[in-house]
Formats: sequence, structure tokens, C-alpha cells
Amino acid sequence: MKQNENELKEALKKFDIMIKKTPDNPHSLYVYKNFIKYFIKVKTKNIPLPASEVMSIIKHEKPVIFRELRKQDSSYLYYLTNISLEYEEAQRKLAELKLKLV
Repeated sequence: MKQNENELKEALKKFDIMIKKTPDNPHSLYVYKNFIKYFIKVKTKNIPLPASEVMSIIKHEKPVIFRELRKQDSSYLYYLTNISLEYEEAQRKLAELKLKLV
């Protein structure tokens, strides 16, 4: 069933662009921190926010960034960087979610 979750759909588009275009170095940390702050504030109606999937993909595709995120003195980043989800499962779940979004 298709879901009308425009804010989430836009956030996932931004995530895809960010993953593809930003280098995996400490200079990109600011971009990721800002995205994560924005992402956790996304309002959804019927779909849980795929935060664990997003963090798993960052962990796998941008390990330097992920390591830098873990070093930050922030309770929400501490929580998000300690969520464990296999990369392949995260990709599969995110792909399925994108198909459900209108």
C-alpha cells in the first residue's frame, strides 16, 4: 500500500544525494550532523522513521564519518550510533520503504 509521506520521501532523497556526493573524511562531519538533526525531526504519519537503517548505511559506506559521529558529545548521536543493524538488511528495508512512498 502506498503511503503519502512527503517529508520522509524528501529526507530520503537528501540522504541518497549526501551519501553519493560527500567524501568520507572529517571535513564532512558537519554535513552529516546537520542531516541527522534534520532527519530525526521528520514527522511521519504511519511509518516509523528508518533511523537505524540510515545509521547502518552511514556506518558501512562512510566509516570515517561514523567514527567521528561516535566521538561527538551528544546523547542523540550516542544513541543512534549504537544501534546495530546489518548493512544488507538496512539497504533492503530502505529500498522497500522507498517503494511504499508515493
